[in-house]
Amino acid sequence: MFPTALRESRVAEEEEWLHKQAEARRAMNANFSELKDLNEEEKNPDWLKDKGNKMFATGNYLAAINAYNLAILLNNKIPVLYLNRAACHLKLRNLHKTIEDSSKALELLIPPVPDNADARVKAYVRRGTAFCQLELYTEGLQDYEAALKIDPTNKTLEQDAEKIQHIIHGTEQAS
Repeated sequence: MFPTALRESRVAEEEEWLHKQAEARRAMNANFSELKDLNEEEKNPDWLKDKGNKMFATGNYLAAINAYNLAILLNNKIPVLYLNRAACHLKLRNLHKTIEDSSKALELLIPPVPDNADARVKAYVRRGTAFCQLELYTEGLQDYEAALKIDPTNKTLEQDAEKIQHIIHGTEQAS
């Protein structure tokens, strides 16, 4: 048996992974201990969603994120929780988290049916906006075009998609 050369060793990455796993377990245990302190009403994801929506409306995005986090902990299969949390992250310019949450919402909004069309449009637009703010215009345009396929008569979406195309093709006028 040959020893692994230090330059090829993955010890640091493995230790980091183990550390993250332990941290995640501690966080999960902490979250469940949080749930014990809640009354029955506060253990209802819909109640927490409404609470988050009220916080969002007042501009308290961090508090809204906390409400949505707890609701997701209670039920991680409700797409609107991820969608609303994505809106908060977008307001706070947590762009990678916006992309994550919008993508998760889209995963949960399958199959695409007329009843979830509005939610899918919102998810695509939020993710597309985050991509554009990260200057990933091609990815952003793909999401805007996906939203336009769902809602082809939306003039605002159409105009935004055209602006992104101009940026990509270098024809955007500096403002």
